[in-house]
Amino acid sequence: MAVDISVKLGGVRFKNPFIVGSGPTVKDLDQIKKAADGGWAGASIKLSIDPFPYLSLPPRYRWLRREKMHIFTAERRLNADQSLALLEAGRRAREDFILIPNITYDGEDHAGWGRLARRFVDAGARVLELNMCCPNMSFNLSSTGTETTKNTGASLGNDLENLPKAVAAVVEACPIPVIVKLSPEGNQLPPAAYAALRAGAAGVGHTGNRLGIPGIDIRRPLEPFYHLQDQVTLGCLSGPWLEPLTLRDTYQMRHALGTEPFILGSGGVRDLDSAVRQIMVGADAVWVCSETMLRGFDWLPGVLEELKAYMAEMGYSEIRDFRDLLHRNIASAGGLTIREGHAVLDREKCVDCGICWKIGHCSAISHEGGVTLIDGGRCLACSTCVDLCPKRAISMIETR
Repeated sequence: MAVDISVKLGGVRFKNPFIVGSGPTVKDLDQIKKAADGGWAGASIKLSIDPFPYLSLPPRYRWLRREKMHIFTAERRLNADQSLALLEAGRRAREDFILIPNITYDGEDHAGWGRLARRFVDAGARVLELNMCCPNMSFNLSSTGTETTKNTGASLGNDLENLPKAVAAVVEACPIPVIVKLSPEGNQLPPAAYAALRAGAAGVGHTGNRLGIPGIDIRRPLEPFYHLQDQVTLGCLSGPWLEPLTLRDTYQMRHALGTEPFILGSGGVRDLDSAVRQIMVGADAVWVCSETMLRGFDWLPGVLEELKAYMAEMGYSEIRDFRDLLHRNIASAGGLTIREGHAVLDREKCVDCGICWKIGHCSAISHEGGVTLIDGGRCLACSTCVDLCPKRAISMIETR
């Protein structure tokens, strides 16, 4: 069965739904070449800010292996001239690779967004991305109680009055598709996406990042968490742990916007399954950043082959065949069908380890003489014991 894994945004065709998200892996020409050679459909260039930002520091990252969490606090940004030069060099090196400038205007007037955007159009950009998502800008400052007159990144993305004005200024100045990248911070994601589309954006997307406080050693709470950084501060959190939240973000955007708008999902995408889940809750394409920081770019060809095989196996001829599949079938709490049943124990597998004996809310499991017993009549069928059992000796059965 022939399958088509391409997606289209406006008049621009991406050969597959995988785009390198704007970040530290799209800041120089060598990285762009590696991404293109690795089969990625395109890449959003490292954030550039004009006038040059008030927050631009040497990067400080941590990868928390156990928690599957990436966190950063300090980061370098590009200025407009650096980003323009990278766009032009990248286009010359890989003409078939779609480079997406990721820009923020840091001035006071909305028209400045249009002037900045026009510079990238004149340099040959085919798609433009507006950063209204970064929490490590003015949103970070306001979140820590610091007074600021700046309204950039996630702060602007939550400003439903000024957000559409900035988008409209860019759309008026640019004859190319404009993507507005928003943040879930501030709880304005669906209405902000709607406002951006009403202002003329061709597509909207979200960042998976959340601001948070890193793991702190409670015996040395004031010692630095980052290497070569003295203070504890809010950090930008990403990685696989975030996926359930980002699936909700994509779902809520699709639910609010309907079937037509182009939506990019991100956050926790690291393999075939996580990408397909994003598409199934409403994403047309996915941004991937953290995973490229940890593993580079050359893992994608295997995922693309897996995607084609998966689609052929499932009878999907194109991405739209399974986009929204989960979205259309996610029930509300009031619409749940709860079937009657209870837990049962397989004595041949049970080793009476005692783990299920300690479940605090359960009165159905007893252990007279050290032998595990389950009273089906008292079981609430919550399934906690099924998931805790290390020997898979407990299962649920349905009763009628």
